[in-house]
Amino acid sequence: MSRSVNKVILVGHVGRDPEVRETRSGTKVANFSLATNHRYPDEGEGFRERTDWHRVTVWNRTAQFAEDYVRKGDRVYLEGRLEYDSYERDGVTIPTAEVQVRELLLLTPPAAGETVEVEEIEEPAGV
Repeated sequence: MSRSVNKVILVGHVGRDPEVRETRSGTKVANFSLATNHRYPDEGEGFRERTDWHRVTVWNRTAQFAEDYVRKGDRVYLEGRLEYDSYERDGVTIPTAEVQVRELLLLTPPAAGETVEVEEIEEPAGV
């Protein structure tokens, strides 16, 4: 059997408001950063905390949801897949990794008096 899995699940805080744009074909895409924390013991009896930053990309109706409701500091749950790429700067190849999101849930409650309408969104396979 030649089956493989590329699945990422993250719960963290949004590092910046989503940057939203449209492709030439009119598909909406949003990018933002997500911070996750990891606690580990130090040499003494205490703990240290490390923050990891993740590049996140959402598409189509999920990008519209991110544009309308997701803000810096919000806590979110997301599922997706890792996608690797690289680019060159000053002759040096720099590898990148980003999460291509299939499901995005806002965990931060809305501000007082604000309502959020949520509908089930199923992204097409391959996006």
